Amino acid sequence: IAEVPKPEFMAQTLEELQIGTYSNIAVVGTSTPIYVALGIFVQHRVSALPVVDDSGRVVDIYSKFDVINLAAEKTYNNLDVTVTRALQHRSHYFEGVLKCYKHETLETIINRLVEAEVHRLVVVDESDVVKGIVSLSDILQALVLPQAASSNNPQP
Repeated sequence: IAEVPKPEFMAQTLEELQIGTYSNIAVVGTSTPIYVALGIFVQHRVSALPVVDDSGRVVDIYSKFDVINLAAEKTYNNLDVTVTRALQHRSHYFEGVLKCYKHETLETIINRLVEAEVHRLVVVDESDVVKGIVSLSDILQALVLPQAASSNNPQP
């Protein structure tokens, strides 16, 4: 498979390909209560929220999957607890929030997602300030939809 030529777009950057979401990024602070985070999941229709410090730097990520811990530990009656406190119960296998930069290539991004077995990366600047999110869905949409549109309208 290493001998199969790679498509040219794999060497292009996220910025060039315009893959990901870069406006109205829903984030929570380290002291945000869980009930607020749950409301943001519903209101913004997102599956993960970067957790930022007072400077806007990403320090963690709270995903819908983490909500399972509320039920597993029967702590859903205490939704006042902060996101940071709730994340302390996360599995020790969690390796931290995974980040990327807009200037990285699509190949690099896909490899990072695959190796880490995650569904999204937080796009940050050089100071780790959240600038966007790139998800598997974003990548699939960018790869599949343009081709599907052109195959529905065959050229004569």
